[in-house]
Amino acid sequence: MYTNIDILKDDVKYGKFDQIIDLLFCISSVIFAFAIPFQFVFTPWIAHWFFAVLIFKIYYVLRGKEKIISIDPKDSIAIFSLGLFGVWALLSTFWSLNPEHTHKLAINWLSPLLIIPGIYIFSSKRLPITLMMRSFVCGCTALIIYVLTDLTETALNGNIRFYICARLEIMRHIESVTYHHIYLGFIIAVSLFISSKFLFDSKTSIWEKLFYITHSFLALLLLAIDNSRIVTLAIFISVLIFFSCQINKNKRLGLLLLAIIVILTITFIVFPTRLGETVIKIAESGEADDPRFHIWKALLIGLKDVPFLGYGYSAVDDIYADLFKKNECLFALNNHYSTHNQLMEAFFTLGYIGLTLIVMFLVGIGILLKKYKSMLLAAMFILLLVSMTFEIPFCYGFAIPLLITWFTFCHSGKTDIKCTLPNYFFAVPAFVTIIFAGTIATDSYKSVKKYSSKGKIETTDYSKRKFTEKGLKINHITDENIDMVICKGESGSVYTLKDLALDIRDYAFTNTTDTLVFSTDYFISKDFSAEKLTLAVQEIYTNKTKYEKKLNLNERDVWHSDTLLIIPSHTKIVNLKTKQTEIRHTKTTPCRVFIQTELHNAKTFNDMKGYALFRNMKIVPLHTHNNDR
Repeated sequence: MYTNIDILKDDVKYGKFDQIIDLLFCISSVIFAFAIPFQFVFTPWIAHWFFAVLIFKIYYVLRGKEKIISIDPKDSIAIFSLGLFGVWALLSTFWSLNPEHTHKLAINWLSPLLIIPGIYIFSSKRLPITLMMRSFVCGCTALIIYVLTDLTETALNGNIRFYICARLEIMRHIESVTYHHIYLGFIIAVSLFISSKFLFDSKTSIWEKLFYITHSFLALLLLAIDNSRIVTLAIFISVLIFFSCQINKNKRLGLLLLAIIVILTITFIVFPTRLGETVIKIAESGEADDPRFHIWKALLIGLKDVPFLGYGYSAVDDIYADLFKKNECLFALNNHYSTHNQLMEAFFTLGYIGLTLIVMFLVGIGILLKKYKSMLLAAMFILLLVSMTFEIPFCYGFAIPLLITWFTFCHSGKTDIKCTLPNYFFAVPAFVTIIFAGTIATDSYKSVKKYSSKGKIETTDYSKRKFTEKGLKINHITDENIDMVICKGESGSVYTLKDLALDIRDYAFTNTTDTLVFSTDYFISKDFSAEKLTLAVQEIYTNKTKYEKKLNLNERDVWHSDTLLIIPSHTKIVNLKTKQTEIRHTKTTPCRVFIQTELHNAKTFNDMKGYALFRNMKIVPLHTHNNDR
């Protein structure tokens, strides 16, 4: 490995020990990239990165070639605004309505938030950032392979089918493998930005380009499976800006990026991506079906009443609840929804000072962008900005790993060391990645073929929940309106295509105060080996069954209909004093309808015989159901 340190303008000799330090730091980058999606709190995985930076700094301080602290005030606006935001959150304990809870909440994420300024202050000018970026991509590649391998194996076992399965089911499975699917997507997006940086560099070797291409393919596959609107939007905007900047410099690259933009646009509109569905919904009706938009509409009314210092963390729960009640945004009450907007959250909790610090943070990043004109910094800024618009990343420490990565890689106040790697250096990771990519692609193909070619389930239109012209074929029964089927797959499964359409929260916007009725038609085959089949109301967060109703299994091979009453979580009561109707919470938890199967003399679905079909599944208010009759 050849390293050029002349850029530092000093006489420091760069020897073998320096290269060992660089190598250890790069290994640390790999570990950091692979581990951060698993826990977004202050853990040894995050702490070790800070200590690695500190040790690297101390090494050159002891050699007398660097000061212990080296900062540029203008470059530090963003980083120190973020640190002050953390301190101000902790100080909010003194005026919060619930100071004990506020203290516990703030202390949980204050320490990792303050680590970011620490990493910046103690970062050495000799950090091997180029090598660190490449190592980070290697770690992300291992992470992506790990998650995709788990998904494809689970799909082959029949537990999920990511090519037709409910998106929330996939999301929950990804979160069970890592931690939070959105922030996993952010880390993957960062690796894509870094890959593009080196992929279009003329000095990058063929093996390294092959590695980045394979990595990008796997990364985009995982992001497509997860189908996160936030990550997709950030990548789309970044590609658009990158295209506008490159079209005059490199026409070939500009045309390639233009083709990518066209493909992404067509994908958003033609195919049922969640981002595309949301855009079309807004264009048609002016409103989106995402809960965030209804939450924002309810909370915007309360902005004028926020005190100068804010309400304090955790104390805003009561404030949010009052605003949700006034605006009949009752589903948010059920689920204890937050603002899902960092600026709004900062204003409600920390008042004008908290909002000012967040704005200063964004202004500081703008100064860096203007000064250094880094496309990588711009792309990661877009990623964080989109996150702040639709989530609250600074609360609970979700954004900490992303910010650490960002300020280590992109804060250009640090001088990079130019490194030239041998051409064969990326041959091994490229070869390994290609093998895993082939395995994942093969397993994906087997999973799709396994269930579609044998007539189990075939579908192409996810948004309308309909089947293809062939429909669902089981023992010569074909029905395009089948909503759910329970049968034995080759590995044993319960198949469902409802995407939580039976989730009672779907009806909370207008019908929460009504008693609801779940109704369905069902067909039980003669040989169906279920001992009991029940309609149950299940708590969403605990999965506890609140109450259930048995279905009739005596008459088989004919269609039956049945219903299940669902008690509302809110009720309308006339206040005798004011003579006005009030909506009051009945202290019930959010629930969903769940179909439970108990097998006769069978331990798993591998032993199950026959099948059960369900169609015309719906939940409607009781008065609507009665009128239909």
